[in-house]
Amino acid sequence: MSFALIFFLAVEMTSCKKDTSTTIVGKWNIVNDSTFLEGNALYAGRSSNYIGVPTDYFDFSSNGNLYVKKGTSLDTAAFTLLSGNKVQLLYFSVDGITFGPTGAIRGTYDITDLTERSVKLTLSQLTPEGQNLEIINLKK
Repeated sequence: MSFALIFFLAVEMTSCKKDTSTTIVGKWNIVNDSTFLEGNALYAGRSSNYIGVPTDYFDFSSNGNLYVKKGTSLDTAAFTLLSGNKVQLLYFSVDGITFGPTGAIRGTYDITDLTERSVKLTLSQLTPEGQNLEIINLKK
């Protein structure tokens, strides 16, 4: 077997390897953040869809901190990656309101459609107002 053939086969085998290093850690731009509340009485059918602007972001740092800039708000949180492609968020401040050392808003989002360039975070939870669904689309 010639050296050229061995080299060609080695290049082909390494170029076909799947990249398993894709991670949520890093700075992502907000495409949109949509919510829908399926509740009763006053809250039934409430929905919103925030469209991101170029200065909006979710910044998942390698030390477990999350910084979210959405419009004029800068929020801080901690995040924990859980098994099964889930991320738990614990907010310490939202819209300038600080919640103290134990934080306040907790949510476990499903991480889906994660690539090097985009990710979708989905939260489905039962609240006193009804079933809440939030979908956040991010891109790099």
